[in-house]
Amino acid sequence: MKKVPLIGIMVSNEKDLKPILQTYERYKGRLSVRLFSFTPQNIHWKKRTIRGLCLENKMWRYRIFHFPDAVYNRCYQKGTQIIQRLETYLGPNKCFNRVTQIDKWKIYQELRNSDLEQYVPETSVYHPDRFRELLQEEKPFILKPCYGFHGKKVYMVEKTEHHLFKIYEDTFTPLYASYNANGFFQEIAQLVANKKFVIQRMINFARVDDSVVDFRILVQKEATGCWKVTKGVSRVAPYNFYITNRSENIHDIDEVLEALSRPSSDKKSLYQKISLLSIRIAQLLDERIGLLGEIGLDLAIDEDGEIWIIEVNGKPQKSIYWKLNRGLRGGIDAVFKFPLEYAYYLSQT
Repeated sequence: MKKVPLIGIMVSNEKDLKPILQTYERYKGRLSVRLFSFTPQNIHWKKRTIRGLCLENKMWRYRIFHFPDAVYNRCYQKGTQIIQRLETYLGPNKCFNRVTQIDKWKIYQELRNSDLEQYVPETSVYHPDRFRELLQEEKPFILKPCYGFHGKKVYMVEKTEHHLFKIYEDTFTPLYASYNANGFFQEIAQLVANKKFVIQRMINFARVDDSVVDFRILVQKEATGCWKVTKGVSRVAPYNFYITNRSENIHDIDEVLEALSRPSSDKKSLYQKISLLSIRIAQLLDERIGLLGEIGLDLAIDEDGEIWIIEVNGKPQKSIYWKLNRGLRGGIDAVFKFPLEYAYYLSQT
């Protein structure tokens, strides 16, 4: 009888064990794998066992498992120590999504030093001297943490031609405005608070109905280990917001591309460009930062129709797809099934 591969889904916290496993059990369909979920703290390295949660005879049970045939990493973490240690037991390239908490500066460097350079906004590590230098250009720019998530602490900053210093958070209404340079720099120092930030050139996002829009593209490996664009959605920012992080207004990508493109042939061409670019980003990062199985990309189109890479997400937010209207949820099954198919693929190699 052919062995059924054992696939472990590694999560950050005990409270995530059941909801995440429930989701993937629901979508695995007829794929012949046995799933269990666990946290890094559940690993007993000396005994080479893992205490994990599984679905057994329609009951949720904790069991002691031997090390699995492949691991799908759903932890949100910076380092790769756990993955590296697991692979000393499982063998190389058996754990995917090696890095999930991605350093924006590192990603910028990788993309900048590649054939994708033209799609990356000019970016530098925050330093007070560089910050002051950019202010002299009297153009707004973005200040955001290297390890930020959900668009938190993403500020827009500018010095106007009348020497008015402004700080914005989320909206085009200033959070802070002053002619006092010293006070302004003190505010910035408090916002940065000794954490690693990057400074990024402001992109004037295209708009639909006078609201800025961006695109969240999910790229995943499937059953053959090849990258594929699984799902694309567009987020429409609330009115007067320069960022879409608080948007509840989620559309299928086709809807927004249609609003931005005339005629329909332009929409098709633009979607193809976005898809090819997304797959190329995934391939490049897979080669340079370690084995990946999925990434989320935040892309934008500017007012001149140029495509820009805004962010790369190592642990894609999948709940966003449930905000689509029911009739536009096609393909959601693949969002959850593809990682399991890829785990199966790794278990056989």
